[in-house]
Amino acid sequence: MDDRLHIQKDKRKKGRCMNLRFEYYKKYTLIIVCLFFPLFSVYAADSIIVYRLGDKSEPIWGIFKKSFDSKGYNMSIYEGADNIDIHLEHVNRINKTNASLMLALDLSIKEKEDIFIAYTNTKKGKGRFLTIEEIHGQHIDKSIALAKDIATSFNKNVKEISVFPLLGVDMPGVFIRIACTKELAGETLNKLHEGIQKYIKRGQ
Repeated sequence: MDDRLHIQKDKRKKGRCMNLRFEYYKKYTLIIVCLFFPLFSVYAADSIIVYRLGDKSEPIWGIFKKSFDSKGYNMSIYEGADNIDIHLEHVNRINKTNASLMLALDLSIKEKEDIFIAYTNTKKGKGRFLTIEEIHGQHIDKSIALAKDIATSFNKNVKEISVFPLLGVDMPGVFIRIACTKELAGETLNKLHEGIQKYIKRGQ
């Protein structure tokens, strides 16, 4: 009889120990998640479209992709097109994505830095049915905000021009031309990232 009581007591003790361990690990895991979640959420699931312009063989494109991939961006890259039909094919696919913004991006390695940031001069449509020129105009306020946030990172002014790559694009977008030395490419692309994140965080 005594042996049975001892066995039952031992089982209850082991059960309590298991429960305490489970609660400990659960609390510990929760603390870890709370500490690191802000770091994950900074970059996680930031889906962007990159409309690649200029010389695609430039080595800075490889640096750009590696840099933005490492920061957790979900990037879809489209090759820039001068032909309106090819451009509209791109736009049809771009507009079906859940991307939060589009960058019409021209990157190059030069001896002297040159940064140019612009939003398109497309205007908002007023009717129920929009022309292809007016589609992007529905996002013009956010496009201006995006351009300004990126420009601030570079301490540059924003320009308003006609941006063909944004024609028909149904999301905020900007044109950016970046030329820099290879040595400063990483630092320069980090500034671009900082401007994008400032815009995304403000919109959350």
